[in-house]
Amino acid sequence: MAHRQVVGVENAGGRAYGKATGLYNKHHKYSEQWNPWHPFQSAHDFQQAQSFSKQTKTWIDQDLRSGQDYFKIISFQSADALRKLLSELNFGLGDDSWIEDHSPIFGTLYYWDIFKCIQFLLAYLPFQEHLDFEPVRLADSESSRIYSEMNTGVWWWDKLDQLPAGATIVPVICASDKTHLIKFSGDQHAWPLYLTIGNIRNDIRLTPTKHTWILVGMIPCPMKGAKTTHDAWHSAIGTVLSPLWNLDITGPALKWNCADGFQRQCDPLSAAWVGDYTEQVMIAQVSYGSCQMCESPKGAWMGHSTCQALDNSRGQHVYSELLD
Repeated sequence: MAHRQVVGVENAGGRAYGKATGLYNKHHKYSEQWNPWHPFQSAHDFQQAQSFSKQTKTWIDQDLRSGQDYFKIISFQSADALRKLLSELNFGLGDDSWIEDHSPIFGTLYYWDIFKCIQFLLAYLPFQEHLDFEPVRLADSESSRIYSEMNTGVWWWDKLDQLPAGATIVPVICASDKTHLIKFSGDQHAWPLYLTIGNIRNDIRLTPTKHTWILVGMIPCPMKGAKTTHDAWHSAIGTVLSPLWNLDITGPALKWNCADGFQRQCDPLSAAWVGDYTEQVMIAQVSYGSCQMCESPKGAWMGHSTCQALDNSRGQHVYSELLD
């Protein structure tokens, strides 16, 4: 049976520094007037609004006028009132938060502020019971190390040693995949960039219906046969992730709200990149057919145990930490 082991309190990460504030705490159970169904006034109103989500405006108005609900709904009495209620939600990213950037290198890029996306995931109430803020060591009855969640890995412990005591690491996981759309109108492709955080436990993070991944950017797709595909991709990715890469972990941490109702000193760090072999080759900027993790001598068998680490000192974007 596994057991949980945590370093002394003075050195452990994930320390809470106070209750969450601002819009988040307005509807949280730690506030004096907590409404779990916000912006609706009751669970019944919430359930009815949920059942109306796939219906047309006309259908909703007719159903409300028919009185089949015995007029128990008090939050809204028309489709327009329901939509206005939903538009006033103050917890979320919103359609107007997309950033549009133009560059002669990658064209037109649409993306979100990644820090806002990370804060959204950290403070998202449905994840309240499924977040880890401190590293742990798990072992079986024979003291053999067990690795399960991300906070049980060596990486989390190593990074925590570089940060002040009590700091909360937010592992940032990115994923990208060039997706073919259609051939009938010019061989169209889309190149989405997704983001999630390693604090969310695996069973939740890997369940599509939990919506733990955020579409953080749409990378422009160069024309077929273009010679600048790699440069354009790296330039666009660098624009989206620049706040993360420019963050000084030796300076003050970011005070962010968390879903358990407390604030923590957070340090978002690049942790992993999910992608197929083609994406990994693009990230490492190596030739197709090469190992993106190490430099293997010509004629040698592929294997990381006998190969030296990939040299990233070539005046290019460094993604080695994403592949560690």
